[in-house]
Amino acid sequence: MLFRLHTSILISCLLSIGLASVLVAERAYCLMTAGTIFALVTQMGLLMNFLQNEEDLFTEKTLFFTTLFYSFLLGNIFMAISYYYDGDTFMFSKNDAMFYLTNSMKVEDIGFLGNVKRITNIYDPEDCGALILDSLMMSFVPSKYFLNAFYMLTGATSAVLLYRIGAHFMSNMYAFTAALAYGTSSFLIFFHCTFLKESFFVFLVICAMYFFYKAIIFGYYWSYLVTILFVGLIMFFRPAVSAMLVLSFIIYFAISQHGSAASFFIYLIAGISFVAFLAKMQDMMNRYTGGDIEAMQESSAVGSYSSGFSYFVSLFAGPFGPFPSLFPKEVNVPASLNFYGSGLSYRLFLIFPFWFGVYFALKRHMTKLVPMLTFILVEMLAASMVLASLELRKVLLHIPFMFILTFYGLYEWERDKEAEIPHRLPESIWFITAIIILVVWNVIR
Repeated sequence: MLFRLHTSILISCLLSIGLASVLVAERAYCLMTAGTIFALVTQMGLLMNFLQNEEDLFTEKTLFFTTLFYSFLLGNIFMAISYYYDGDTFMFSKNDAMFYLTNSMKVEDIGFLGNVKRITNIYDPEDCGALILDSLMMSFVPSKYFLNAFYMLTGATSAVLLYRIGAHFMSNMYAFTAALAYGTSSFLIFFHCTFLKESFFVFLVICAMYFFYKAIIFGYYWSYLVTILFVGLIMFFRPAVSAMLVLSFIIYFAISQHGSAASFFIYLIAGISFVAFLAKMQDMMNRYTGGDIEAMQESSAVGSYSSGFSYFVSLFAGPFGPFPSLFPKEVNVPASLNFYGSGLSYRLFLIFPFWFGVYFALKRHMTKLVPMLTFILVEMLAASMVLASLELRKVLLHIPFMFILTFYGLYEWERDKEAEIPHRLPESIWFITAIIILVVWNVIR
């Protein structure tokens, strides 16, 4: 099934890119389009190659080194294209990247501890995590490329951790494919090649979820302490994400302890935590925009629309987006290029299987999927509230867990041919829907 599915996705994506290219011909002919097609063909070819092999090939070692090698190959191609257009390898994300680089390079003058002291005195705690990490890396080798290599290592490690999580809910083949598909996604490799914090940030989130699963599945209570450690580290990157994780864990305990004497108090804590989370989101909105809807729009991808339509687009994009942007907005404007269109295109064709996974998780009462599912839905809600559903950096953190739920849905669908959803929603319907979204988005954006 998976081999046939990925063959269909490859053909459908190429047809969609070709159709969109015809409709926006003046913007389609650039190296970024060629890079998108190369990333798509090589990733699908890699996945289909593994799907034709014996299951004993699906090992953590194979996954780690395959992900690492592919990230190095595609990452260097991306950086070469970036250098051709822009004269550097910051991947057209200079503002934040230069902020992190400038601050971290001060270790050459005042040393690592001196720079940490300077950073903690100047910046808010949520900005300190990435700055201290970058300073530590620069104290070893003062080079952007050393940090890129480190991010690629964390990306390969993240894939292994996802494989271990997924193997508890599906066969090795499905869990391996889910982890490899995520680890070789162009949008993740894009962040490996920047000087931004997202690669390490998502690694921390995956670690927190992984150790929580070690605790609830194997009963390793020490893993709760490690989970708390990672949740604490995430506070120094984006505190709201720590709140999302804690809320997800509390809701899991509330559901798993349903009917017990403690369940009422856990539900109460879950309710209070959710209200506190919403208050935190409102506080962040006020902090960055003063609660002004126009200010929120200006900083989002829906800034040219009316406020009502902006919220509609953001809410619609929450369960489906962010959508793949395959071409620059204007001719000869390198700053509008991106290198993650192929990965988001692939993910778009897997959106319906993700909701199949949600359906089967509820149908089969898979309580242990609740932490991931809750985290995904809460981050979708949060991104919609701040009009950020179309911004990859704002929704990147729940995407790895979406891959797990997606391939879990495909796994259960394959096992249960009598399930209701496949009969009501044939595969052709979700493919046609994905093609329409992909083409229309790239024509109107």
